[in-house]
Amino acid sequence: MTLQIISKKRELLEEIAHFLLNEHLIANAMISERLLYLEKNKNTVDTTKRFILKSITKSLLFSTINEKLRERYQEKTPFIYSEPIILIDPIQTEDIISRLVKV
Repeated sequence: MTLQIISKKRELLEEIAHFLLNEHLIANAMISERLLYLEKNKNTVDTTKRFILKSITKSLLFSTINEKLRERYQEKTPFIYSEPIILIDPIQTEDIISRLVKV
């Protein structure tokens, strides 16, 4: 799956990426440049700037990742979600799996 974490703070996403990589919970990490983030609040649409950390991991690790981030960052935990990976090269899949904790 593709794990995505959204935050206003790039430094926080870099810290999270290092933490998750060192724990073998993600295989890689990419952090975007600042992006526009639009969100509907009551009668208005709020526009802010956010960063996205994107990484590849196993679906079975999502709950573990979420729990560890909640423990570590508590109410500062950024928005986190996942998307399925439909297709991926089998050789690259084996490389990714070899870098992740066994489930």
